[in-house]
Formats: sequence, structure tokens, C-alpha cells
Amino acid sequence: MRYTEPGGRVLLGCRQHGGLVRIDVVDTGVGISAEQMPEIFEAFARFDSAQRDGLGIGLFIVRQATAMLGHRVDVSSVVSRGTRFSILARSSRCSRPA
Repeated sequence: MRYTEPGGRVLLGCRQHGGLVRIDVVDTGVGISAEQMPEIFEAFARFDSAQRDGLGIGLFIVRQATAMLGHRVDVSSVVSRGTRFSILARSSRCSRPA
């Protein structure tokens, strides 16, 4: 939300894809450059020097947690258009409501 301009959008979605559940977070934010992409999941990675709040550990925690659960995180981004983060989880790990 922090990197999406006023009037921009953030979409959350969940979709079954084969034997996986894909959880997407898609935004119309500033995007991530190809040069920054290899570093976004590193601890304390911050790319916007104007941003004073935050520690730069959010994506690091996401990557570590999904790895511990045996899931995967994918990311695709276009600068000035937005980013999509997807968590791909084995659907057998998801429980259905009774």
C-alpha cells in the first residue's frame, strides 16, 4: 500500500491452479526495476531513500515463512505500472471450511 499512489489500487486474490493455490497481491504502485529485483527479499533492503518508515524486512519475512512451509513466492513487476507478488502453496495444505 505504501508504494501505491493515491487513487491507485491493490488487489488481493486467491485462485486454485492445478495442485496449487496461488495467492496474489497486485498493485498499481511504482514497480520494481530489474536491477533491484535480485535484492528485494534481502533483510533490510530499502530502495526508496525518501521513505523513512519501515525496516525493509517485510519481504524477507515473507520469503522465509513461505520457504519454511514448503511454498514459493514469485514476483513480476513493471516500473511505473505495478507489481504482482504470488505465493504458490500446495492446495493439500489448505483446509476447507466445514
